[in-house]
Amino acid sequence: MLAELCIKIEADSSDFGYYQASNMQGILMEQIDTDYAETLHEQGLKPYSQYIRSGEASEWVIHTYTEEAYRKIILPLTRDEFDSAVIEKKGIHLKLTQKQLCVVPKKSLLEEFYDRESERYFNVEFLTPTSFKSSGRYVIMPDMRYIFQSLMNKYSAVSEKMEMYDEETLEQLVENSSIVRYRLRSTFFPMEGVRIPAFIGSVGIKIYGTDTMARYVRLLLRFGEYSGIGIKTAIGMGAVRVKEGTRKND
Repeated sequence: MLAELCIKIEADSSDFGYYQASNMQGILMEQIDTDYAETLHEQGLKPYSQYIRSGEASEWVIHTYTEEAYRKIILPLTRDEFDSAVIEKKGIHLKLTQKQLCVVPKKSLLEEFYDRESERYFNVEFLTPTSFKSSGRYVIMPDMRYIFQSLMNKYSAVSEKMEMYDEETLEQLVENSSIVRYRLRSTFFPMEGVRIPAFIGSVGIKIYGTDTMARYVRLLLRFGEYSGIGIKTAIGMGAVRVKEGTRKND
């Protein structure tokens, strides 16, 4: 089960943007069962992601991608009683003005994989600061290996029926895809006094392999809209939006 909960927020401070997402994770933990919160704390890859989306109105977006996470994270946040919150360390009071929930079966990704041909071009917009980690160092440029590896690992961690990560498949994906366009800038994501180096912006990805490979990439990227890409997606990093077939001439 894949779920998205969007909560519109009115804050009594202008100091409220994507960089407050780590504090919003603390608010999320206060709303869920204590035992489950402890279980999540002990897990490596989490069955949820969340981030702050800024614009004319701020939105808190929470994604889950297991049925258990939906029941134990999303549903508590939809309660009518949960209509306000406070970021204590910042003294910011939040009013939750509107909640919109969308749920789709996880099998819909596989149905799309089997039933519909894929485009060969994908535009991936990194909505919040994104970073990878390799050999103890941060990687602050989008790289096809890190993108696919992150998505395969996240999918495998929450899938009981399909093991996504396979080194040979990863090599094939990397060899038959490339970034053909980008609009990026470096940035940081603040967390508990530390600034994590990252990037934000968008890339265009071209797939050169078989249609099956393109469908596989589409499945991973669609899942990435729920899981996020890269590190620390549970505290607001790596949120993405994907558009398929937005460029024809590469």
